Amino acid sequence: MDIKTPENKFQDVSYGEELYTELLDHLVTDVEKDRHHLSLFLGLYTPNKQEALQELEQKLNRKTHIVNTSDLSSRIESESFEKLDDFFDNMDQSDDILYFKNGEKLCGVYTSYSHSQTKYATPQERYFLEKVKAFNGLVIVDIEEFSDADKTLRRAAHSVVTFTLPDSKFKRAWWHIKNYSAHGCELKTTRPEAYGETG
Repeated sequence: MDIKTPENKFQDVSYGEELYTELLDHLVTDVEKDRHHLSLFLGLYTPNKQEALQELEQKLNRKTHIVNTSDLSSRIESESFEKLDDFFDNMDQSDDILYFKNGEKLCGVYTSYSHSQTKYATPQERYFLEKVKAFNGLVIVDIEEFSDADKTLRRAAHSVVTFTLPDSKFKRAWWHIKNYSAHGCELKTTRPEAYGETG
């Protein structure tokens, strides 16, 4: 069974634009009525993500519970399911904004030995989305690379907010310098180009 697709009004929102302001007002209504809302934060520019989170905390009068998604993910399906059960069973409905960093850890995978550029949801991801759907409150999944957000995750999301690098050359350069210093020059693994290259 697939994940139900919500309305698509906020499926393509850029941070700082007018539609984002509309989304904030919509979230206040959803939270007040204890509704479930899943939002994707896509992009590399962390300063604006942090600013957006602070705005949400003030607007919704809620604290943020930050979760490292890597801690909930395991190569063994049953272990991932158990970790997700334990986490959500211990969460109070709607009391916090749930913010999942490194959301790509539970995202879909490419099929083996294929040239396909399409990712398909894993059982762990689908189970995660079912748990998220049962949470009456705001859930944010933070993913840096746009391509890591597979179709199943995008369809399940009520809103998708993109965070692009700023127009200012100085701000962009400073951000790159900080990230190069903090993370070195490690590059993300991309889709294998040929059959059998599984890395």
